Amino acid sequence: MSKRVFARAAALLGAASIAAGVLAGIASPAQAASLGEVTLSQQSGSVNDTPIFASATSPACPTGYGENAALRVGRPGGPYNNLAVALGGGGFDEAPVTVNSNRSFTTALGGVAPAAGEWWVIIECYSLTEGRHPDEFRTSIVVTGDQWRIPVAEETGTALSIAPTGGIERGQTATFTANVSPATAAGTVEFKRGTSVIGSATVTNGVATFATTALPVGTYQFTAAFTPADATAFKPSVSTASSFTITPGTAPGPTADVEIIAPIDPGAFSLAVAAPTTSLTGGTVGGVATGTLPQATVVDLRGTNVGWSLTGQLEDFAQGTNTIANSNLAWTPAAAKVSGSGAVTAGAAADLGDTRTLCSAVSGSSAGTFTCDAGLKLNIPDSVAPGEYAATLTLTLA
Repeated sequence: MSKRVFARAAALLGAASIAAGVLAGIASPAQAASLGEVTLSQQSGSVNDTPIFASATSPACPTGYGENAALRVGRPGGPYNNLAVALGGGGFDEAPVTVNSNRSFTTALGGVAPAAGEWWVIIECYSLTEGRHPDEFRTSIVVTGDQWRIPVAEETGTALSIAPTGGIERGQTATFTANVSPATAAGTVEFKRGTSVIGSATVTNGVATFATTALPVGTYQFTAAFTPADATAFKPSVSTASSFTITPGTAPGPTADVEIIAPIDPGAFSLAVAAPTTSLTGGTVGGVATGTLPQATVVDLRGTNVGWSLTGQLEDFAQGTNTIANSNLAWTPAAAKVSGSGAVTAGAAADLGDTRTLCSAVSGSSAGTFTCDAGLKLNIPDSVAPGEYAATLTLTLA
């Protein structure tokens, strides 16, 4: 058993000299994290009291880092100085660790009184093979004069009032006042409409004030949230919600009438045909020739919406003295709206032995631009002489 203990101590002395208790002046690794809190046996005392406090206790060291433990003090992040002889013998990762201090704060710093401000009391844990754990148990203490204390933040209260109390009209000024207690609590207050921050102000003698003319119309819940300048001295607080209404306003301003005159002339009432001629194909004596009527475009922008009709009248086909009656040609009309508020109707399929309707728009629904066309079919008598026959179709928009 004695041989095992000797080997353990020798290994640690070679690595960090912990067994001999010579840990002064060794800086903490960069960005060490907290493993938990160190509980001190007292909440305050003198920096010259020996010991600074009776004992400090932390949770058990991380597994594998229970060979040694050390109690130290220093500025946040280090370097740290010893407040006690380092503990050895192992087992510190199996149960909470308690270290008894044996010197004053001033003695730990080499006889120099600690400066005012925040300091950390830490407990470090060591492995037989890995050395110091990269993180540490810690708690903050604050030095003021020759006294140290564990900072216990004081509760605060924040109350919100909004003026004027009856609400405002849009564009008027609303003044938000937050009263923070105790009046010694320094910090800032954020004023919120729902979750939206509308402004902030510094607390002076317990009061923060913010005024605005930019509130939207409606009824909203407003709060004031206090954030302390020193979180170790005071705790944050939020007011209860206060309802406040912004109305559109009813007071009329000066008025003036301006008459705007806009002369509007009637637009086009026009007919255009895509081509002046069309040819039928497939014609043989006793057979049928077919084709299409060139597309006609009707524009009705007169502004009267009185309706219109596009009709066609065909003369007989002729070739020299030979003729084919106009009733032998039949059409099948089609129509579509291009734009506007009106509607168009295609005429009925019929022969052209008389005036026929290609397309039309009824009264009350005739404004816009429309297209009309038709399929053509000519029945050729079996007694007609062959040759090139022609007839004129007259389209009339009325």
